[in-house]
Amino acid sequence: MPAGQRNRGNAGELRHGVLGSADAVAQSLALLALTFAVSAAPAGAAGTAGAAVPVAYVIAGVGSLCLASVIVRFTRRIAHAGGLYTYTTRALGPQVGFLAGWLYAIAFAVGISFVLIISADFLSTVLTTSTSVHLGWFPLYCILLALILLIALADIRISTRVQLVFAVVGVLTILALSLAIVAKGGASGLTWRPFDPSLSPSAHGLALAVILAFTGYIGFEAAAVLGEEATKPRRVIPRAILGTVIVATVYFIFVTWAQAVGFGVAGAGKWAADPTALATLSDRYVAHWFSTLVDIVVVIDAFVAALAGVHLTARVLFAMGRDGGLPKAFAATTPRFRSPYVGIALSVVLTLVLGAWFGRHFGVSTYFDLMATTASLGILFVYALVAIGGMVFFWNARHQKGESYNIILDVVLPLIAVVICGYAIYSTLVPRPPAPISYSAWIALAWLVAGVLVVVVLMLTRPNRVREFGKAFESSESSGQEQEAATR
Repeated sequence: MPAGQRNRGNAGELRHGVLGSADAVAQSLALLALTFAVSAAPAGAAGTAGAAVPVAYVIAGVGSLCLASVIVRFTRRIAHAGGLYTYTTRALGPQVGFLAGWLYAIAFAVGISFVLIISADFLSTVLTTSTSVHLGWFPLYCILLALILLIALADIRISTRVQLVFAVVGVLTILALSLAIVAKGGASGLTWRPFDPSLSPSAHGLALAVILAFTGYIGFEAAAVLGEEATKPRRVIPRAILGTVIVATVYFIFVTWAQAVGFGVAGAGKWAADPTALATLSDRYVAHWFSTLVDIVVVIDAFVAALAGVHLTARVLFAMGRDGGLPKAFAATTPRFRSPYVGIALSVVLTLVLGAWFGRHFGVSTYFDLMATTASLGILFVYALVAIGGMVFFWNARHQKGESYNIILDVVLPLIAVVICGYAIYSTLVPRPPAPISYSAWIALAWLVAGVLVVVVLMLTRPNRVREFGKAFESSESSGQEQEAATR
């Protein structure tokens, strides 16, 4: 058969078994953006929790592990590019599954723009202060976006390895700063007092810090969308997700403790008021050149997070297109690398439009807050659906061969995840944030209503198609199980 015919015959299929454990870890690690996540969020948490920020990250880490336990149990049974869309479809039915995939894909598509705009803005600042190049954030935004498009369309292994290298470099840089703070004894000596909840001005303030810390874990499950491309996915993907959450929890706790002692327990107010806390600590405990290095790794970390977001969005759209919930064009792949190019292109175009229109209209800071809040609402809602779906799925599967039922794993931990996600959504909306951040609730609601309308129209016009949601991944799953068994 001619090569061209073989390629056309393979269109609509991702490459199987090309990714290993490191690639899966890279996808989750990159989307967590651990360097970027500690550049401003801990200072924000200090604004409500005082010096007790590490306590907030301990609690948020436990909550994330509760959610991760549900997702990991799904990944041990289902290997599929749809990730959370697939799990919700299997557990709660095609209509709810479609809504989950719809919100999940759109939220991460929007997420690409708000991390990339920060990357471009940081890069613009670094270039202006350190070189003779003076470019605004938008030209750099377009350049970075074009680079993402080129990398995303190429071999997926190029992306994951770029993501892994730079994510690790960023983490090591922040750890080096934290160790320098510890080695020099902080502002007033090393102390475990930041782990004392009573340092928080109020229980409500600590709870708000927990919610902010919890949103820092968003994306830990990103490796799930590589389920069809990974070798032995039912082993590789669960380990990557669980390992990422554990590493992130230890990292967040240590780094926030180091920041707390770096500013001093009595200096929590200065910490909370410092939008460039990492630069301040770098200047104080290392040298000015190190603060420039930190700015650079934050830029790169946000860039690779955006790249990982493109891959997640494109694969969820690919899965929904293959199932028939979205146009079949989304299931098309490139002949050589089998990249889901329609989803990749849509993600890039949407990111460009959002940056050019809303980013330039609102400004970097306001746009980031608006879109980060909007995306978080959608993702937290999907997380809650997945946790509920886990309780339903494992209850229904409890009598199947090889399955076991555990009240802690299958009820208690998912319920904790649902409560945390629900409270996170509530605390984001109440009290109502100022405009234009308050628009986020209406934007997220509009996404949900649009998804409901699409499902209703499909149920009225193509009910058979709706009933077929998930059937494509059942055949893919069977194929993957046979392939995995053959390699043992």
